[in-house]
Amino acid sequence: MKKTRLTKFFIFGLLSHAIISFLPGTSSGLTIEEAVALALKNNPDLQRQQMNQALSEGDLIGKKSQNFGKIDLVASYGHYNLPRTLAPLTPASIFKDPTAVPTTEDLFTTGIMYELPLFTGFAQQRSVEIAALEKEMAGAAIKLSREQLIYNVKTLYVNILSLQAQEEAQREFHKALHSLYDDISLEVKLGKKARVEQLKAAADLENARVKTKQISGNIRIMKAGLASLLNIDIITTLEDFSVEMLDPGETGRNKEIQELERYRSAALDVEKKTRLVEKSNAAYYPQVTFNSFYGQNFGPNDSSNLNEGDWNNQEVWQAAVNLKWTVFDFGNRKTTRQMAAIRKQQSQREQLKTKLDLKKSLSEAITRIEMAIDEFHSAETELALTRETEIIEQTRFDKGATDLNDLLYAKARNQLALSRSITARYTYQNACFYLDYLLENGENK
Repeated sequence: MKKTRLTKFFIFGLLSHAIISFLPGTSSGLTIEEAVALALKNNPDLQRQQMNQALSEGDLIGKKSQNFGKIDLVASYGHYNLPRTLAPLTPASIFKDPTAVPTTEDLFTTGIMYELPLFTGFAQQRSVEIAALEKEMAGAAIKLSREQLIYNVKTLYVNILSLQAQEEAQREFHKALHSLYDDISLEVKLGKKARVEQLKAAADLENARVKTKQISGNIRIMKAGLASLLNIDIITTLEDFSVEMLDPGETGRNKEIQELERYRSAALDVEKKTRLVEKSNAAYYPQVTFNSFYGQNFGPNDSSNLNEGDWNNQEVWQAAVNLKWTVFDFGNRKTTRQMAAIRKQQSQREQLKTKLDLKKSLSEAITRIEMAIDEFHSAETELALTRETEIIEQTRFDKGATDLNDLLYAKARNQLALSRSITARYTYQNACFYLDYLLENGENK
């Protein structure tokens, strides 16, 4: 009877340590909310993604600024084998005093130039529209990156908690087997048990020890992965939280596929490709540009001038409107437009694929949750049955009514059921996190 009570005590302790890990407020450390906040603040991949958004915004500003043209300061120097006048002259000015016309073989020019596209076949307008779409796509990409990071952090966090709960249960199981081994060893010395039973107990004890070490090693590996996502040196302790199991009917999606950023990104890409097709049509239109120049031409008079060596300068300015219309380019425009149209079709197919993948993934996520709930209830039922079976087998073993194999098998079954129960609970939480990730609700929870 004493051994039976001792066994019950160990079983109670094993279950208590496993169950207590599910209760909130039982440990102090890094909470799951703090882990998510650290990741969103420190993760380098997310920071790089945010830089992409800044780049797209700068690109949009640059495209809009092209509508106002550009102003350039220009300067040049040229040496000629024949004298040049500082400015174009009319016959009348030459006839007035030909020897006084400033001429030079070293011509310097400085000035300011302004160029403005008046009509580009709507290419400039499409460029601005494309840049605006790329900015929206960059914003959607950041949203998706944040959701992906949150999901990865939460999944690792929960997996670590699951392993920690299993490790604690495994330690208690190891202690129970160790106590059983000590009892059997004592009875072997007293001649009440055979040596073979001690060997069987020792084998199971060693297996339980190795299993505990393996779980501990997996915890360290996952903590290193979580630390990498948070961009911190080390993860010490994690604070557990309560996992509430919902009824299967309470799980479902609260957003339509068209509302999700993944689908919206695909739709934006189709719109972008449409603008690129329209932009390629610009090559069939005339290009009209306004340009103007104001400056000075100057240089030393050459030997043909009465005032040889004297420096002269001449104000020059001009304003012009230029038109260029490509009428034949050997099929280059046609090829460019066909390639743009093909890319648009590819983008449309990608949009459809995104919709189908989302529909499939959402259905799969809801099914996973329902399966996890069913698995948990099944594991709880099995745990209760194997717990009772273990107590009965322990009593029968103490009375000599059964051998050690049946007792060890009962203990192993109970430990397996406990591990299954722990895993099912956290698997359910991970399934919920996956559904939140697909519905892009992770940041709001």
